[in-house]
Amino acid sequence: MAGSSVTIADLLKARAIHAGEPIVMRRRSGPPREATVQADGTIRLASGQICRTPSEAAKEAANVGSADGWLKWRVPRLGDKTLADLRADLTP
Repeated sequence: MAGSSVTIADLLKARAIHAGEPIVMRRRSGPPREATVQADGTIRLASGQICRTPSEAAKEAANVGSADGWLKWRVPRLGDKTLADLRADLTP
C-alpha cells in the first residue's frame, strides 16, 4: 500500500487503530482538540461534525484554511503516534 493512498479505513482493517479510538490534535495556541475514529473510517469531531479525512478534520477542528491531519492527529493509546506514523507502518 502506498503511503498516500492509505486511508483511515485501511488503518482500521489493519487493526492499527480501533473504531471509537480517541485522537488528539495538540496546539500551541490553545487547548487540544479531540475527535473519535468511527467504524466507517470517518472522524467525528467533539462538536459532532463528521469528516471524511484526517486533514478535513484538522482543518475544521483548528478553524484554519488547510492542515495536514495525518501529521496533526495523534493516538494517545499509542504514545501519541501520529496517524502518519501508523500509515507509514502499513507501507512496505
